[in-house]
Amino acid sequence: MVVRTRLPVAACLCWLTIVLSAGPLLAQPNPQQPEEPNAKQKDQASDQDESSPTDRLALEEQRIAERFQHLQQVLLRMAELTAATDPRRAALLKKAFQQSEEQFINKQFEMLVSTLKKDRLADAVERQTDLDRDLRALLKLLLSENRARRIEAEKARIRRYLKILNRIIKQQKDVQGRTAGGGNPKGLSGEQGRLAKKTGELAKDIKQNEEEEGEGKGKGEGEGQGQGQGQGEQQEQGQNPVRKRLEAAQQRMKEAQEKLDKTQREGAVDKQEEAIRELEQAKAELEEILRQLREEEIERILAMLEARFHKMLQLQRVVYEGTVRLDKVPKPQRSHSHEIEARRLSSKETKILVEADKALLLLREDGTAVAFPEAVEQMREDMQQVVLRLARAKVGQITQAIEEDIIAALEEMIEALKKAQKDMKGKKPCPCACKCKPPLIDTLAELKMIRALQMRVNRRTQRYSKLIEGEQAESAELIDALQRLAEREQRIHRVTQDLEMGRNK
Repeated sequence: MVVRTRLPVAACLCWLTIVLSAGPLLAQPNPQQPEEPNAKQKDQASDQDESSPTDRLALEEQRIAERFQHLQQVLLRMAELTAATDPRRAALLKKAFQQSEEQFINKQFEMLVSTLKKDRLADAVERQTDLDRDLRALLKLLLSENRARRIEAEKARIRRYLKILNRIIKQQKDVQGRTAGGGNPKGLSGEQGRLAKKTGELAKDIKQNEEEEGEGKGKGEGEGQGQGQGQGEQQEQGQNPVRKRLEAAQQRMKEAQEKLDKTQREGAVDKQEEAIRELEQAKAELEEILRQLREEEIERILAMLEARFHKMLQLQRVVYEGTVRLDKVPKPQRSHSHEIEARRLSSKETKILVEADKALLLLREDGTAVAFPEAVEQMREDMQQVVLRLARAKVGQITQAIEEDIIAALEEMIEALKKAQKDMKGKKPCPCACKCKPPLIDTLAELKMIRALQMRVNRRTQRYSKLIEGEQAESAELIDALQRLAEREQRIHRVTQDLEMGRNK
């Protein structure tokens, strides 16, 4: 099963890399078909002996275009196969297909072939440059899923480094304290030597991971990105400075050991102090890497959520407009077609519900927001109510009011996400990146979301009160709605407590 879920993107990357590797044919004076020609191709080759170089280039470009068309079919087919088991990957594949359509890549191939056939090489070179750019953008999109996984793997590795480093720092300070306090130099020398060895092993571990990561980006998934991006990321994360700090600390420890062997206590203490400074600096470097990785992760999640909520809002407005339109039809004039149309709207609402599930999954996987997941969960419950009501052709004021609440919730969340992304640009670095996980949404935004949840409960309470005749509700449907509203009030109270206790950190 694991192989099956991982295959789609890998297969598409392979196909797209092949298309790109076919590359700028115009730079090759004598392009040749790399594959062994079959009988039909041999016959065609005999007919092409007298053809011009540009005709042969046009034919080769046409073959590349056919490969790309096949890739598009693979994208759609793989999206269908993985929709149930891996919705996120399926969405990525569909988005890649849509991007290729929006950029008219197939049309670009057609125009390039036509330009070559007309022997307009200057125009063909320009068209091929544009096409290559769009193909690489498509490859970058397909590789984006791998980047998210690399971030998570790298965060885990950095945390492991920090755990080891913190232990070394603690032990080094202990050795220094006993050295300054008059401990046995010979015994302390052995401990100092073992600490130097541990520090060196950590530096080697970091170096080995750097080398393996560099090699990995030059193969498979890194073909499209190229070595430049992978190595650029590596340099930006500052792993080499960390390793150098550790190597310097190891050297100071060895020097301290030598002085302890010679019972030069004061000199040993000075070298130990220098080693601690190097270790602390290495720790700060690792914490900075962790902070940058978390910031990148937050930016990705916020952008994904905003895009998803925009899509949901657009779909929800369509359903709402359809509901209002159906409600305007006088009841005596409503026919079977009216019910069919209501069910179609119910089906559309179900699709919005699926998108809400995906957004909720993103928030829960991150695990740092408390009010936002609750807001999405309540919105999802409203969507379920709309699905059921529309399926029963209930298009009146209650259904429309619930839909209006969904639209309002989506608009509020989109604005909050936009502000969160804007705030990210001017945000000061978290001073405790290694001790906490910076929240996806800050506390102020969470509080505003709680207030919005409470306001919706208040509005719905007022709305329901107008439907009650007498002192209490008698309709089973209304009683059920009021019970759900009471449960929401309890959940809002619980979320407020969670935020107060800092459970979003």
